[in-house]
Amino acid sequence: MTPMPAPRALDMFFLEARSKLLDVAATLDRLDRGTGSTTADSRVEKIRQALLTLLETEPGRAERVQRIFSLNYDPDWPVPQPRL
Repeated sequence: MTPMPAPRALDMFFLEARSKLLDVAATLDRLDRGTGSTTADSRVEKIRQALLTLLETEPGRAERVQRIFSLNYDPDWPVPQPRL
Protein backbone atom coordinates (compact mmCIF):
# COMPACT_ATOMS: atom_id res chain seq x y z
CA MET A 1 0.00 0.00 0.00
CA THR A 2 1.41 3.38 -1.01
CA PRO A 3 0.98 6.16 1.56
CA MET A 4 -0.89 9.26 0.48
CA PRO A 5 1.36 12.29 -0.05
CA ALA A 6 1.34 14.44 3.09
CA PRO A 7 0.19 17.63 1.31
CA ARG A 8 -2.80 15.76 -0.14
CA ALA A 9 -3.66 14.27 3.26
CA LEU A 10 -3.51 17.76 4.76
CA ASP A 11 -5.81 19.08 2.03
CA MET A 12 -8.27 16.25 2.64
CA PHE A 13 -8.31 16.13 6.45
CA PHE A 14 -7.37 19.60 7.73
CA LEU A 15 -10.92 20.88 8.22
CA GLU A 16 -12.03 17.66 9.94
CA ALA A 17 -9.02 17.73 12.28
CA ARG A 18 -9.61 21.42 13.00
CA SER A 19 -13.24 20.70 13.89
CA LYS A 20 -12.33 17.85 16.23
CA LEU A 21 -9.66 19.91 17.97
CA LEU A 22 -12.16 22.73 18.48
CA ASP A 23 -14.56 20.21 20.03
CA VAL A 24 -11.86 19.06 22.46
CA ALA A 25 -11.00 22.67 23.32
CA ALA A 26 -14.68 23.43 23.96
CA THR A 27 -14.97 20.39 26.24
CA LEU A 28 -11.94 21.49 28.24
CA ASP A 29 -13.41 25.00 28.52
CA ARG A 30 -16.68 23.53 29.84
CA LEU A 31 -14.74 21.58 32.46
CA ASP A 32 -12.87 24.73 33.49
CA ARG A 33 -16.12 26.71 33.84
CA GLY A 34 -17.94 23.96 35.70
CA THR A 35 -18.32 23.76 39.43
CA GLY A 36 -16.49 21.13 41.42
CA SER A 37 -13.08 19.67 40.82
CA THR A 38 -12.06 17.18 38.16
CA THR A 39 -8.40 17.01 39.15
CA ALA A 40 -8.82 13.53 40.67
CA ASP A 41 -10.91 12.21 37.77
CA SER A 42 -9.00 9.63 35.77
CA ARG A 43 -10.91 10.56 32.60
CA VAL A 44 -9.42 14.07 32.63
CA GLU A 45 -5.96 12.59 33.13
CA LYS A 46 -6.54 10.31 30.13
CA ILE A 47 -7.53 13.30 28.01
CA ARG A 48 -4.33 15.09 29.06
CA GLN A 49 -2.21 12.00 28.30
CA ALA A 50 -3.86 11.72 24.88
CA LEU A 51 -3.17 15.37 24.10
CA LEU A 52 0.49 14.93 25.00
CA THR A 53 0.62 11.84 22.80
CA LEU A 54 -0.74 13.86 19.87
CA LEU A 55 2.25 16.21 20.19
CA GLU A 56 4.73 13.35 19.72
CA THR A 57 6.33 13.01 16.29
CA GLU A 58 6.75 9.22 16.14
CA PRO A 59 4.30 7.23 13.99
CA GLY A 60 1.57 5.24 15.71
CA ARG A 61 -0.09 8.03 17.68
CA ALA A 62 -3.60 6.71 16.98
CA GLU A 63 -2.74 3.33 18.50
CA ARG A 64 -1.10 4.93 21.54
CA VAL A 65 -4.13 7.18 22.13
CA GLN A 66 -6.47 4.18 21.76
CA ARG A 67 -4.46 2.31 24.38
CA ILE A 68 -4.79 5.23 26.81
CA PHE A 69 -8.57 4.90 26.69
CA SER A 70 -8.68 1.08 26.60
CA LEU A 71 -8.81 -1.42 29.40
CA ASN A 72 -5.95 -3.88 29.66
CA TYR A 73 -6.91 -7.33 28.48
CA ASP A 74 -8.31 -9.58 31.20
CA PRO A 75 -8.40 -13.29 30.31
CA ASP A 76 -11.18 -13.73 32.92
CA TRP A 77 -13.64 -11.48 31.09
CA PRO A 78 -16.95 -13.28 30.60
CA VAL A 79 -17.65 -14.54 27.10
CA PRO A 80 -20.64 -12.69 25.59
CA GLN A 81 -23.69 -14.85 25.05
CA PRO A 82 -25.81 -14.61 21.88
CA ARG A 83 -29.12 -12.83 22.20
CA LEU A 84 -32.18 -14.99 21.79
